[in-house]
Amino acid sequence: MDEFSVNEILESLGEEDEHQRDVVIYGLTDRSHLPFWVRLNDAWIDRQRVPLKEKSYFFHLMAVMLDAGIPMLSALQLLAKKTTHERFRRVISTLAHNVEAGRPLSDAMSKFPMVFDEAELGVIKSGEAIGRLDEMLARLSAQVERTHEVHMKLRGAMTYPIVVVVVLFVATLVVMTLVIPQLKQFFAQSGVELPWLTRMVVGSSSLFLSYWWAFVLGSLLAFVLASMYGNTRGGQIRFDYWKLKLPIIGGLIQKAIVAKFVRMLGVLASSGLPINQSLAILGESMDHSLYEMKLKEVVVKVERGEKISASLATTPFLFPNTVTQMLSIGESSATLDQAAEKLADHYEREIGHSIKNLTTILEPLVIVFVGAAVGVLALAILGPVFSLSELV
Repeated sequence: MDEFSVNEILESLGEEDEHQRDVVIYGLTDRSHLPFWVRLNDAWIDRQRVPLKEKSYFFHLMAVMLDAGIPMLSALQLLAKKTTHERFRRVISTLAHNVEAGRPLSDAMSKFPMVFDEAELGVIKSGEAIGRLDEMLARLSAQVERTHEVHMKLRGAMTYPIVVVVVLFVATLVVMTLVIPQLKQFFAQSGVELPWLTRMVVGSSSLFLSYWWAFVLGSLLAFVLASMYGNTRGGQIRFDYWKLKLPIIGGLIQKAIVAKFVRMLGVLASSGLPINQSLAILGESMDHSLYEMKLKEVVVKVERGEKISASLATTPFLFPNTVTQMLSIGESSATLDQAAEKLADHYEREIGHSIKNLTTILEPLVIVFVGAAVGVLALAILGPVFSLSELV
């Protein structure tokens, strides 16, 4: 980045912010004397997740400022002032305090495992070790930005069907609790024989109105039991397995995980970090128990002298043949980082195509589903009305 661009960034970061809050440094700032509502708000802020977009922007600006010769402490202090996400503002302020105390940036970041994962820490550590922290931060920023784009595409594809289903559920609930009971009285007074579909809908409405509390308690109990089971190791493994087996969605999840794995593998391999350490770091950063277990197994095999591609090839369910073949070529030609980067580009394009196909499939399916639900309610309500009109 040229000097003019750097100066623009510094001027923007150096502007006064009239809404600047007090600096909060974790482990140092004492806010126990503040009013209860302030401490409650602090608890809410401290449990927020830092968006990937914020982290990507942070890594990018850190890379730019370090490349321009700005001291790391000054860069962190400037970024803490201008970060709009309050949770991340506090994290960066704490990073600046630890760096000022003489700690490496990677060591300061390791105190926030919910913000910076193991793969990101591994990239930072390697950049510090080889003296190219600015370059590694720039690559890390690009990787996080790509991950953010994939997440946004997935979220965008799922927003429409989820919103439609929720609205349909609410509308059905209103009809079953407010409309059907009124029609039930009308049908009873008319003396007309109700069709089986109408009897089914009226019976469902009566059952729900009589035992709504049982449905609510049952749903809560099922949610609690599922959460408790999901927090166990066996439950986590089983749920992660089911995620990969979901129709259409399972393939997208696999592609997203593989894309992240090969992208970070390329970044770590290019940093000069030993490959077994790179794989160990990636295993710790995987948000999927099956991939975490597999990578731990791969680390052991690689340390025995086996190739990464050969170890991954034993589980095509997790790593398709395309991945293992490309990595095998990269290992044979000593260009593992380049092969991993090309694989990541390939899978990110595949994710884009899959999301387009998913949207194309889901839209008519949602329309058919909504039409069927509306049709059932319409026939259940209008059937007796038509019968009554014939009698008249």
